[in-house]
Amino acid sequence: MDFLPTGVAVVEIPDRGREAGRIRRWDFLPASGEAEQVRVLTEWVDENRLGKARCHCLMARHDVQILQLERPPVEDSELIEAVKWKIKDLLSFDVEEAVIEVFELPPTPKNPRQQINAIVSSEPVVRGYIDRIARSGLELKVLDVQELVLRNLRRVMDFEEGRSLALLDFLDHDGLLTLYHGKDLYVARDFKIGLLDIQSAGEDSESLYDQVLLELQRSMDYFESTYDLPLPRQLRMYPQNAATERMAKYLQNFVGFDVDFIELQRVGGESARDLDPHPFPAYCAALRGVQKP
Repeated sequence: MDFLPTGVAVVEIPDRGREAGRIRRWDFLPASGEAEQVRVLTEWVDENRLGKARCHCLMARHDVQILQLERPPVEDSELIEAVKWKIKDLLSFDVEEAVIEVFELPPTPKNPRQQINAIVSSEPVVRGYIDRIARSGLELKVLDVQELVLRNLRRVMDFEEGRSLALLDFLDHDGLLTLYHGKDLYVARDFKIGLLDIQSAGEDSESLYDQVLLELQRSMDYFESTYDLPLPRQLRMYPQNAATERMAKYLQNFVGFDVDFIELQRVGGESARDLDPHPFPAYCAALRGVQKP
């Protein structure tokens, strides 16, 4: 599930067996404010008899920071404290309230020193999510972040193992580009362009497409120059509609990689055919637990 400013996006999938990864049901529950969102979510849980169901919950982007750092030269048992010391001046809250998870990145030709991604939030914010899920009647298993969940598509889709991949997801007012090599996230860039902008561009559409193209090129250049890894041969976008298809055709004329869309229906089943863009990140979060036979 995903708590958004205008509502709660929920997706239910089985995580084991032949149907693993296929969408049983999805909903977007309009509601603003914590109390109202908990109320509509609780009603949805009761209506669908999902009390005590395992839950993966996404945290909002503004509630989390992802900081890429050189790994401090300390033992594993001291790593979190060392990271706290390195990032204390980068936070808007007291570092003693920081909740930190660390993911190590493999060395690359241009970065032989060990790099890490530090995922940082504050304890009161994290407790807020835990409390909301508990009040809804679900059983929280994972708190996840937007920038990492798109990679879970690899569990159900045929992405090339060991290669670089670019994924671009649009919501109403913004977009998120993530660049991976294998299963590791190297670049996450927010786009200040969303679906509503793309759909309403009209005569200025090429100007808007050029903005997207510029952000793509900057991200690819940074990925190549910083890590010296092979550039992605594929860019996969979501959602697919008439407006994004026009943009994809335009982009394809100016890039050296294949531009296409995530074919969600192939893995998510018929229920994925009309999946609203809002629950798409929630679906990706749910895929973290999928075990294919």
